[in-house]
Amino acid sequence: MSQQRLESRLADLQEETLPELPELVHLRMEETYRIISEKDEAGLEAASEHQGTLRRKRMPRWLSRVMISAASVAGGLVLLISLGFISPAMAETLKQLPFMSSVFQLAGDSGLRKANEAGLTTNVEQTVTLDGMTLRVSEQMYDGSRFSVVLTRVEAKEDQKKEGWWNLLTQGGQPAGGINNIEFYVNGKMVNTGFGFAQGGAGAPDSIIVSALDGPNLQIPDQFDLTMLVLINGMDERFRFEFPVSKNTLGDLVLGPGEFKVHDHIHLRYTRLELSQTSTRLLTEIKGDPGADIKAIEEAIPDKYKNAGTFMIWFELWDDHGQKAVVISGSGNGKGDTFSYSMVFEPFENRPESVIIKSFFTSKDGGKQYIPELEMTVPIQ
Repeated sequence: MSQQRLESRLADLQEETLPELPELVHLRMEETYRIISEKDEAGLEAASEHQGTLRRKRMPRWLSRVMISAASVAGGLVLLISLGFISPAMAETLKQLPFMSSVFQLAGDSGLRKANEAGLTTNVEQTVTLDGMTLRVSEQMYDGSRFSVVLTRVEAKEDQKKEGWWNLLTQGGQPAGGINNIEFYVNGKMVNTGFGFAQGGAGAPDSIIVSALDGPNLQIPDQFDLTMLVLINGMDERFRFEFPVSKNTLGDLVLGPGEFKVHDHIHLRYTRLELSQTSTRLLTEIKGDPGADIKAIEEAIPDKYKNAGTFMIWFELWDDHGQKAVVISGSGNGKGDTFSYSMVFEPFENRPESVIIKSFFTSKDGGKQYIPELEMTVPIQ
């Protein structure tokens, strides 16, 4: 398109009526436009000689917002069209904006990447500011086996920036009832759940992927309202995020329960094995000799399975081709006469014909010790 035609079209568009933008996009675009405008001015100054004939006529403010908003919603197609009409500096800035790439794609495990590609993730886009720090929840995924959400530090005061984002979120010292500084509420009720972290890495250094709601005894509905309270070390007030969550799954298969395997007073079985293209989840339980409660179970189990006097056992999943599933998170608890465990893994690249469950413990010298007597093979239907 010639320079004259472009300027003519921009002039025409300036006279047209702009539809009312949604409040969320409007607020987000206000800050985004400011950043781009400042960097674009500097970029125009340094433009190469073949661009020297391009007149420095700033694009109408509302038109820039529409172009940016469209890029954030429609993705690469609109972005590629837009990049033909902006300076190199502005193009580079657009590429670095958080909404141009999914953090699940940049830093997520294989299941989160598949979920994002299949349209099973949901944009949240909530920001909360407390005492000079702004946090944002941008996208989430719930497949029934686990819930994952992207938490990003958008803004911080100078003294807050000195402390790494990862350290601010994961240091100890949280108040009673807090678990690694984050609490989850499902439909207003607090959920006792462990969770895992994954750093955003070079692609998203200020983002963390939090995966949770995968505890062994949780009963989570397919649709619910989630409240997430985030406590940053050194701050008294919590960041509060609230948004709806719906289960989205792909190729879901549920197996179980299996039969008990018994060895050294350990009665082990898997109660549920969930396989999908986004997650693999293993639920197991351990009981003791008839009539034994968890205290009696732990006393009867040999000391070699214990760490600092506490019974500790974990699990691996292997397919029939000898490939081990990558673990994402794990948790366990003891209640009544049962030890219950939940472990979530990345999905197998291809659905296997069978899955092998291997039990292991950490010996006193720190080595991994498998328990072959408790190994189980689960045929996949």
